[in-house]
Amino acid sequence: MMAVQALVTEGNISLAINNANSMYQQAKTIDYPFGTALALRALADTYQSSGNFQSAMESYEESLKIMQKIPASNSYLKTSMFYLILSELNFKPMADIQKDFSYLESLYHKESGLPNDFYLPCSYAYYYIQTNMLPKALECLKQLDTICKQYPYPYYFSISSYMYASYHIESKEYDKALKEYDELLAITKKSALFRHVQLLQERAKVLALMGEKQEACKVYEVINNLKDSLDAQSYLRQINELHTLYQIDKSEHNYINIQKNLYYWSLSVILIIVVLIISAIFHIKRNNNRLLQSQREQEEAKKQAEKSIHTKSLFLSNMSHEIRTPLNALSGFSSILTEESIDNETKQQCNDIIQQNSELLLKLINDVIDLSSLEIGKMKFKFKECDIVALCRNVIDMVEKIKQTQAEVRFSTSLSSLKLTTDSARLQQVLINLLINATKFTTQGTITLELIKQTEDTALFSVSDTGCGISKENQNKIFNRFEKLDENAQGTGLGLSICQLIIEQLGGKIWIDPGYDKGARFLFTHPIRQGQIKEEETR
Repeated sequence: MMAVQALVTEGNISLAINNANSMYQQAKTIDYPFGTALALRALADTYQSSGNFQSAMESYEESLKIMQKIPASNSYLKTSMFYLILSELNFKPMADIQKDFSYLESLYHKESGLPNDFYLPCSYAYYYIQTNMLPKALECLKQLDTICKQYPYPYYFSISSYMYASYHIESKEYDKALKEYDELLAITKKSALFRHVQLLQERAKVLALMGEKQEACKVYEVINNLKDSLDAQSYLRQINELHTLYQIDKSEHNYINIQKNLYYWSLSVILIIVVLIISAIFHIKRNNNRLLQSQREQEEAKKQAEKSIHTKSLFLSNMSHEIRTPLNALSGFSSILTEESIDNETKQQCNDIIQQNSELLLKLINDVIDLSSLEIGKMKFKFKECDIVALCRNVIDMVEKIKQTQAEVRFSTSLSSLKLTTDSARLQQVLINLLINATKFTTQGTITLELIKQTEDTALFSVSDTGCGISKENQNKIFNRFEKLDENAQGTGLGLSICQLIIEQLGGKIWIDPGYDKGARFLFTHPIRQGQIKEEETR
């Protein structure tokens, strides 16, 4: 395990995985469950370091199943659960992780005591940071400080500093986050180059959030140089390994040449044949490995190409279908208007239909333009302070007038007023989009827009309806582009993707409530006060 960790620190992920697999095979061969669990743990650590969280979670879970059957393995279970939770926080919905926290707490109830108590508050700290529950996160970080003072392990200090950096980023304290990263970078510069590059990438993201784009670019240039250095070291290591193998083979060959003079000619012929067979086997095996690698790369490229073609075809299919309907209406009713025999009432009806379909066509094109602008960062946001309660009431009045359903659209809040720094036009676009979506699938009942003050720094919006709802298997696809759960419904399937991009630009997060069973319920957060950069832009 220590050798695998050393390889991960150097950035040699492929060799680390090979060593972990070798551990696993050896443990299986001698039927040693504890060794098997440790090998799976080493493999999971390697996957997690390389960002493959799905594979890491699977290996951690297999390791835990084996470790739970082994007596006196409580400390290993604690650390394995800690790393499993870290992987899940980067991959799974927050609600699915509660059972793992409960199990980790039960382990501490069985055996509590410093320094092993470090992992429980550390897990909660990262969880609270990810869920934007910053006061609770700060309490856990203070617990980590106490443990680090009592047990000044460099490993504990590194994890604690990294948690503080994540906390400062979520609380918009970017200067403090940079300070934490600088301390970590000073530690990893000489001893852990791979981790050093990862920390530099995160530091560059913080600089970008602060608007220091030139500084961020300089950091990325350093990262590229370090990656080149890592690659060069990796190539040099491989060349040295090949050279060593060559020297070994050469020595063996010379030894065979010396020995064959001592044996009969028949034995010499047999040895030559054996050497040739072995060389052929290695050559065939090496070629087979190269062929398999080439096939895997081709399969991956094929999948990517098929995915791109599918996305393009889906977009063209949706757009041609959605644009054809209003264009047919515009063409048909325009030709009717040219007839002299129609009366004024029919002309007015034709004009209304032409106007309606023109607006629909414009909406489709605007959706595509908005999505493209948000992706490449061209859409400008104008932040200013406004009363969000009044804005919500205006949105409800607007939707009530244009809705095409019998369902009641209403607004619920206990707040009389709430000042919010935002782009009111873009926030209004999100609310209208969510409410109109709800009207499409709610023929009767109620559609409710609710506003609460979640924390001192965060507002929480929700749009819930009593319609047909969204099945569990489709909930994880609704924010995909061009995704339409009802092919007969009007639209391109871009609305929710646009909403997600806008909310992220406003500093919030949007999701669907999986536990709501009376229809569908969408929620999103919004910071009450934007960061320093956005406030200066507002002024």
